[in-house]
Amino acid sequence: MNTKTYLGNIIKNSRKEAGVDQALLVDYADISIWTLSRIENGSANPSLEKIENILEVLGLEIVIRKKLDGTLIERSIDEDR
Repeated sequence: MNTKTYLGNIIKNSRKEAGVDQALLVDYADISIWTLSRIENGSANPSLEKIENILEVLGLEIVIRKKLDGTLIERSIDEDR
């Protein structure tokens, strides 16, 4: 699963768990229904600002952590050893 699909699923599931329909979310997040629909199905390439607006409304935050299998560079170095 790619990042856009993963993020879209989290947004959709969180919205549904909160009992918020798309119309209400787009109103509070100041985005279009078309954009939200595309984000939720993983086909959009939204700005960070739009993602932040959505997450703020849903009470979510982005957390960045290092992958368990390391970076692309680390994996390449390990393969060369």
